[in-house]
Amino acid sequence: MNKDTVTGEVKHILVLEDSVYRRTIILDDSQYTLGRHSSNTIQMHSRQASRKHATLFRKLSSKTNQEVFWIIDGDLDGEKSQNGIYINGEKCLVRELKDGDLINFGCDINASYHCLNGSPNMLSQEWMPQALLTQSDNLLQRKSTLILSELNFGKVHPDDETCQDDSYLDPLTQLPNRTLFLEYLYIALSNARRQKKQVGLILLNLSNLTEVNQALGISIGDQLLRQISKQLRNCLRHGDIVSRWAGDKFMLLLPQVQMSDDLEKVQSRILNFYTAPVSVEQYSFPLQIASSTAIYPKDSEELQALLNIVQQNLKQMPKPQMPANPPSDDGAPISAFMANPQNLVSFSASTPQAINQATINHARINKVEKRLQRALDQGEISLYYQPQVNVKTGNIEAMEALVRWQHPQQGMISPKQFLPWADNSEMVLPMSQWILTTACTQNKTWQYQRIEPLKVSVNLSDKQFYHPQLLETVTEALANSKLEPHWLELEMTESTVLRNFASSKKLMQALESLGIQLSLDDFGVDYASIRYLQELPIHKVKIDKSFVAQLSDDPQNTMMLSALINLGQGFNIQVVAEGVETQSQLNVLQNLHCVIMQGYRFSQPLLTEDATKFLLQHHTVKL
Repeated sequence: MNKDTVTGEVKHILVLEDSVYRRTIILDDSQYTLGRHSSNTIQMHSRQASRKHATLFRKLSSKTNQEVFWIIDGDLDGEKSQNGIYINGEKCLVRELKDGDLINFGCDINASYHCLNGSPNMLSQEWMPQALLTQSDNLLQRKSTLILSELNFGKVHPDDETCQDDSYLDPLTQLPNRTLFLEYLYIALSNARRQKKQVGLILLNLSNLTEVNQALGISIGDQLLRQISKQLRNCLRHGDIVSRWAGDKFMLLLPQVQMSDDLEKVQSRILNFYTAPVSVEQYSFPLQIASSTAIYPKDSEELQALLNIVQQNLKQMPKPQMPANPPSDDGAPISAFMANPQNLVSFSASTPQAINQATINHARINKVEKRLQRALDQGEISLYYQPQVNVKTGNIEAMEALVRWQHPQQGMISPKQFLPWADNSEMVLPMSQWILTTACTQNKTWQYQRIEPLKVSVNLSDKQFYHPQLLETVTEALANSKLEPHWLELEMTESTVLRNFASSKKLMQALESLGIQLSLDDFGVDYASIRYLQELPIHKVKIDKSFVAQLSDDPQNTMMLSALINLGQGFNIQVVAEGVETQSQLNVLQNLHCVIMQGYRFSQPLLTEDATKFLLQHHTVKL
């Protein structure tokens, strides 16, 4: 073993558990073979393991300039294992390993990979049993493949033929089934006990799947399940696992829960993701999803008890109730109907009652579209503007455009109530065109009024972002307003980007090529932030206001905020803190070196006339 391995900062660790041993191994060599045969560098004790099951090899990452380990199925000669390898529930042939990855070898052998910073002594304290601590230095000097611990569980299997096992994936969705999920949960809990960390479970139930099968047949129902499975995979951060738990249930494993409310954020993100219907062929299905959670060790420290808790919590969840009255101008509360965009399409079995309901729903959609179009035509829809302030210089960096609906009978209606309806109707394109053109035109007007040029920021919803005519709509808005592209900023949330990462990347690159600035909203909520910052052309990130709000309850709880600010700035990206309302919040953020802020501490959202006065009076803002 070379000197850097002993004294260097990074250690690569494999925790491998089979029916005979649990071994914690420091990976110091450049290559390892894993399999049942005794000639392997790391021998696996199971009849279901292949003689040459997998290969680990060290490689220098071109992105980080750090050494990383890759794993391939089988050996370097191209001979694959019989039962395969699964990384975080996904079967793969080759994969770069990331810290915290859970590995299953298609049988009763599990492993986890860890990339740690620290000296050998630090590693020994965290990973080794107490009895081995005094031996660690000597072991480091004389063993190239260091086994920090090796616990014997039983009898070694003979080196005979491999027993194939194809029962680890759900055949319909290709997600891990219950058996494989339990293997992952077991090793996640073992790691959590050793490292004193938390593990989360989320159980999802699709309550109206039976109706789909009854009305349109199992084939459509199966396509719907496959579509949902794919979307759920894309919703999760690296290392999280989704499995098909039962016919209409999915179980999610979060092996690395940092804060107690992380689980609720992931749960909310998934439920918000499915406020829009899921499309299969010519059909569109609003999903009724119930969900429950359990967390280790808060709810229980035992595997079966955690499963019982999350399943019992689901049974106690109330069934979703949907309002029935369409929006109107006759005094009926429009907000009651618009509270749930799932009601745009209601799906039930093909009975006479269902056919009648479908007719009613079609009429509802038409009524919503006509009412929103009338609101645009009559000037009921307007844009408000809220400044983003550089607290170091006092300059106004940008004005965020926020859409509002002043209903003549119902008063001010929140965009959260009516925009989802526009997104799920034919109004999505007209609404996008109006918002973009109005915001760009206003910004050009401010330039004509000799206000120092600044960016105008426009939020894009999920449906607006993925609309096939987005690029054309943006180009037309810039041309009609004569606004230079770099003065327009488009915002999209992490969950929107995550819905289809490959498409998002391509679309954002096309927008950047036009000269448009791109901002990632709700930064930090969806956990996959580093990947976004590395691969997407992002110019600005906006830290979710929930992190700032926590400062009011606990001003000392700045660890997450500090990490997010440093992360963004480390990638040379502007960082904006949203929802700053008090001087104490401003002070804490300044101490954390956050420069740009937005919130009521500086200004509430302003109508165009008031926003213009604000800009004319404040080339800089007094702090």
